[in-house]
Amino acid sequence: MFKFAHMADVHIGAHEDNKRLSELEIEAFNESIDTCVKEGVKFIIIAGDFFDKPVPELGQVKNIIKKLIKLVELNIPVYVIYGSHDYSPGQDSMIDLLEAAKLIIKIYNSKSVDGKIRLEMYQDKETGVKLAGISARKIGLEKAIFEKLDKEHLESQNGFKIFVFHSGIEEYLPKSWKDVEAVPINWFPKGFDYYAGGHIHKRQELNIQNYRNIIIPGPLFIGWGTKDYTDVAKGIEKRGFYIVSCENDKIIENGIKFIEMDKIKGEFVEFDVTGKRSEQANEEINKELEERNVENKLVVVKIFGELLSGKTTEIDVMEIRKRLTERKAIYTRINRNKLSTREFQKIKVLSEDKTKMEEEQFKANQKNIKPVNQSLQGREGIIKAQELLKILKESPKDSSGKNSTAIQSKITKSGIELLGISEIIED
Repeated sequence: MFKFAHMADVHIGAHEDNKRLSELEIEAFNESIDTCVKEGVKFIIIAGDFFDKPVPELGQVKNIIKKLIKLVELNIPVYVIYGSHDYSPGQDSMIDLLEAAKLIIKIYNSKSVDGKIRLEMYQDKETGVKLAGISARKIGLEKAIFEKLDKEHLESQNGFKIFVFHSGIEEYLPKSWKDVEAVPINWFPKGFDYYAGGHIHKRQELNIQNYRNIIIPGPLFIGWGTKDYTDVAKGIEKRGFYIVSCENDKIIENGIKFIEMDKIKGEFVEFDVTGKRSEQANEEINKELEERNVENKLVVVKIFGELLSGKTTEIDVMEIRKRLTERKAIYTRINRNKLSTREFQKIKVLSEDKTKMEEEQFKANQKNIKPVNQSLQGREGIIKAQELLKILKESPKDSSGKNSTAIQSKITKSGIELLGISEIIED
């Protein structure tokens, strides 16, 4: 019997602008490694985004190196692939430096064979487990590797096999990740015993025909961005990693166990300003926050709705953040994406109405004049009329408020080009 650990999206360095979050980020990693050692794992997989950027702040790396050295001393290898954050096309990533120092093993190893990309499998010395992986690229460019992957070569390999990847799966993307570049499931090699994923910041456990035990652990700590902070503040997404127990080249029943890393508590405050003046909204928001326990917590404040009067900038974000800091909140995130004012809505409606009115008038004129030219009929004709109107609106005028002869000539030329006619026939 043996165990291995699987984590992803550690994102060391993601919170370097906040001392306490940065400390907790390191603590989460250190404690996860301590748990791995205590559980007696034979190896650890980090499925991408070990670091938040290719070369993170060195003070944070120093703390990580201490733990990696300890793992080397204990003969526990760490198998790593690039994530989209720590990937560097020039091989000047911290991943490459740690590999050169023999503290980790990068398992993405490929070559071109007959127009396909063939992955070489790495075999763990103690357990005999075979690992193959595809490193991520920026903006989903690893799809080109998946598309040309020699799957048959991987599928023909015997023994206990693990496939490591840092990509979303197209058919199984969480709703909040639908716009992310992803890979179709049939581009993955079939028949592996475990698929160690990363990249998607939402925990997933998938079992599909021909693709058993697809696991994406989500971030080890908070992650990064508004969605991650909100999920943690609401307490709807647990952070952590997996330990997998195996026997006789098989994962034992109920042998895939999620280990929660509960390093930070959150507080989520939602406030609707609809029908309120900006000064009233400020008062009520601060009153609501005064009643919340925010000490040592990550606080996300969502302010939304339509102000009765005042500007959105009059919602004093700086004051809100200052008060929360004074009450010892670790970090504050304020979301105002859905905040607007009545004045803004009026301007928006007027603008939309004006465009619509112009279009309706053009439709009516079409019926009345019945243009002979086919290009001026139907929807195409309306679009050309709108473009002509735009030309007229944007044409400068002289001191008398009229277009000069030169400007008139320019308008005429632009109109002829737009309508696609060669000349103007005069009576």
